[in-house]
Amino acid sequence: MAYKISSYSRREFLRLAAKSAVVSSWLSSGCATVSPGRLANTSRAIDIHHHYIPLELIEEVKRNGKALGVEYFPPKDAKDNPLQISFPKGNRLRPDPRMAEVNNRLDAMTKGNIGIATVEVHTACVGYELDGSRGETWSKLYNEGIMNLVKRHPDRFAGIATVPLQDPPRAARVLEHAIRDLKMSGVTIASNVVGKYFDSKDFDPFWQKAEELDVLMIMHPEWVLGSDKIGAYGLRIVCGNPADTTLSVGYMIYSGVFDRFPNLKLALLHGGGFFPYHLGRFDSGFRSGGAARIPAKQPPSKYLKNLYFDNLLYRVETIEYLQRMVGAEHIMVGTDYPFDLGDWMAAQKIQTMNCTESDREAMLHGNARKLLRL
Repeated sequence: MAYKISSYSRREFLRLAAKSAVVSSWLSSGCATVSPGRLANTSRAIDIHHHYIPLELIEEVKRNGKALGVEYFPPKDAKDNPLQISFPKGNRLRPDPRMAEVNNRLDAMTKGNIGIATVEVHTACVGYELDGSRGETWSKLYNEGIMNLVKRHPDRFAGIATVPLQDPPRAARVLEHAIRDLKMSGVTIASNVVGKYFDSKDFDPFWQKAEELDVLMIMHPEWVLGSDKIGAYGLRIVCGNPADTTLSVGYMIYSGVFDRFPNLKLALLHGGGFFPYHLGRFDSGFRSGGAARIPAKQPPSKYLKNLYFDNLLYRVETIEYLQRMVGAEHIMVGTDYPFDLGDWMAAQKIQTMNCTESDREAMLHGNARKLLRL
């Protein structure tokens, strides 16, 4: 599908993104004070946690929003956010304009010693609220927009697909199209589908296809349980996001998803939520009478072989603890671009860890290259 992007939209996105204090602080942050020699190898780092909204997707909403089931809200003035959309029965979304900007993104990657970023959906925009047919159209448009960016910068970006997980058989077909035809490298899934978690066997057609294609799934929290209770002080993001990831992977493990599909590969962002750090509690819950009613065949710690984690944990000692728990072969770089809670020095933190050089190389780029076939 061909898109026509208005010059007004492009100027507005660039203007709003350029005003961002966060990106500016990233570009002028500690990156400039770190010894170049110490970070020499991090330029090959691969960031697996990097959000993007294609401009052409927003243009399509402007033209055909009614048919897509997505409403567009024009900016009230030159200072207003030009990215405002809403899905059925949902609140108006005001995504950060930096989501659609490219040049500052590339500058930030260079300053942050990121060689390649895997471009993925902003999970508030996955469109799980749409019916299956519209969800399929939305996912394909989003994927095409991502790959347009990859084609323009093939040495800096790789594409991660989004799928209409509200309709698992359709999601399986969209995934196959994305991997086989669009040559995308993985797939993003939210931590639930508008409140429906993954213990239901309704999702089995999608898991089956992901396993068949040997695709890395990357889970990002959305529709966080209890959001209405934890909005104050930013706690919905600080606590709610990692908690929902923890809840979601708990549902998957306890319900037997990894027993039915033993070769699934799932990456948990934000360092895996709270899961790796409460692994003993999960195992204890399995053993203390729960095993009789839990479909999983083994304690949760036995499924670490299926799980991978980014290093968005802010402190080197916490990343080192994660490495001891799951192994260096299960950790990758994650910055969470362009969010305020992102860690633009994620690659540097791996460089300063107390680990072997082979483990360091694996975490910086080797694991991602292997799992995403880059």
